[in-house]
Order: sequence, then structure tokens, then C-alpha cells
Amino acid sequence: MRAAFMTAVNEVEVREDAEEPSLDPRGAVLRVEACGICGTDARTFFNGDPKAPVPWQLGHEPVGVLEEVGTDADLPPGVAAGDRVFLGSILTCGECRWCLEGFQNLCEDHLLYGYDPFPGAYAERAGVPPVATKNMIPLPPELPSDLATVADPFACALNGIEQLDIRLGDTVVILGTGPIGCWQAVMARDRGASKVYLTDVSSERLEIALDAIGHAVDDAWVSGDDNGVQDVLSRTDGVGVDRVSVAAPAKPAQQAALEMASKRAVVVYFAGLPKHDPVSPLDMNELHYKELSVRGAYGATHRQYRITMDYLARKQDELAKVVTHRWPLEKIAEAFETIRAGTGLKMVVMP
Repeated sequence: MRAAFMTAVNEVEVREDAEEPSLDPRGAVLRVEACGICGTDARTFFNGDPKAPVPWQLGHEPVGVLEEVGTDADLPPGVAAGDRVFLGSILTCGECRWCLEGFQNLCEDHLLYGYDPFPGAYAERAGVPPVATKNMIPLPPELPSDLATVADPFACALNGIEQLDIRLGDTVVILGTGPIGCWQAVMARDRGASKVYLTDVSSERLEIALDAIGHAVDDAWVSGDDNGVQDVLSRTDGVGVDRVSVAAPAKPAQQAALEMASKRAVVVYFAGLPKHDPVSPLDMNELHYKELSVRGAYGATHRQYRITMDYLARKQDELAKVVTHRWPLEKIAEAFETIRAGTGLKMVVMP
């Protein structure tokens, strides 16, 4: 079969004779129709990752047909051989406190599909290990595979929105206009925000985002040296906004979020920082004197995956424009370069 292998940092090779995935008696094999390129894939491709020992097959946002099922596989209700399914990437134990309480994203022993020891889905076929079978969700028949691949990051964006706890009439600003920021803007509007603001340091990225989801945004701008603080204050009579989502992995944006938040606002740090440099200098007096609630958001739960699948099916006409590029497997290198250049939103590889 054909498969794409990361052979070094910034290098990828498509092999025609890659080894077919073996069928585990408790697992399955997916014929891949589409696989999104996650920000995590991009960071790994650009920087390397010890959990992706080269040559390595990335890809953890797959959608496809359940081609083979092991004799002892434990499939979720409603999933059978031959079905089109989405495969959630966070592989959980199902037994720890957090899994049992429904917070699978916080599983004590979680792994990530597409990273050691489980090769990913930038290939014509992909193995589904036993730990991942419970993550398969059937696709609504009318939902196209390229859009269905965004279920994984969209569910994560939903987790951030739920942490943000938007109330009817709240003002919301989202820092960062990648796919996550775009989807959060749409959901913020759906949840009753009175104003939704969007900001980015890149004018090109902001323009692409507004072309996709501008209907959900009241105002948007390119951040200046203060990362958009004065822009927010000028639009809110100096009060600040009720809810801030930091959907960009940048320390200046994390500090700016505290400054542009109103008293008793909620700030959610969605985007993580590089593991080698995770400490951010923040003005804790902003938090103290304004009684801010500062939260993190990581991954998604099984409940959020299910909600996302229904949401995508119902609103696909509105959300499809966030998928700006679709690539054949042979052009996966160009897909990564498009991400690096910032000239698109969601990239999907279609083997």
C-alpha cells in the first residue's frame, strides 16, 4: 500500500510498498478516505518528537471505511464492519478515575493515535489497535469525509468553549484565527454571545478566517504591539470582555488575555506552549484584583466527540469553508509547507 513517512525533520517520503497493517484479533483495519493534518502533526514535522521515531507514519484525524474487524474486537454500539467511521485520537484506559467520571481527555495513562507505538493514518489503510476501537463513531451518511476529519480538533475546540462557559449576552474575544479560533467563534455565537471579536498577528491569516466564518464575527483586527489589548478596551468602553479564549500558542497572547478581560471574566488557555519552554510570565495582579477565573482546556471527551459529529452534520454548509485545502497523499509535503506559510486553515490528506 501507499503511505507517507516522516523520514527526518521537515522531510517526508511517500512509499508505494509500505507494509499493510496487520489485523489484531481485538482490533480492526480502516480503509482511509481522509485524514486531517493536526497542529500536533505539524509541530512534529517541523521540530521532531521522540514519540515519532523516524521513519514514522503520522496522521491522527482519520475517517474511513471499517474494512476488517478482528474476531474478538469490542466495537461500540452502532458500529459494524463496512461502516464509515471517525476515529478519535486520544487513547484512554477506561479504568482510571478520570475516565470513569467522563473526563477521558485527562486519562492517567492516555496515549495518542499516530504516535509510538501506533502508526498513523497518512496511508491507504490504517490499523485500529484494541485500545482505540471504543473511539470509533459512525458518520452521518450525508457528512463528507473531508469535513468529518475535523471532528477531532472541533471536539477539542468545543471543550474550550464549554470551559469558557459563555452566557447569553457575554462579550467574547478569541486570540488566534486558526481552525480552532474559527470554530470557537461560530460556537460562541451559537451560545448567545452578544459580541464576538477575533484577532491575530497575521493579516493574511485573519483574512482567510473571515472569509470562512466572518458571518459569526462582529469585529476583527490585526493585533499591534500590545497584542490587541487597546483594541478590546476601545470597543468595550474600557471595561474589557467577559470571556477570552487564547487559541494561539504564544506567551504575549496569554498575558494580553488577562489585561483585556473585564472584572470577574473567564480566561481559557486553549493552546499549549512548547514542552521545552512552557513557563509564561503573567501579571498575577490582573487575576487577583479583577477576580478572574483562569482555566485550561485540553483534548476532548467521548461526549464531546458525539456532540461534534451531530453539529458538523447539521451545520456543514456553514463550517465546510474552514477546510481550505485537500491534498492527495503524494503532495503531503506541500500540505505541510502551506501550514508553515500560514496561507490556509484546515489541511486534509485524501489517500
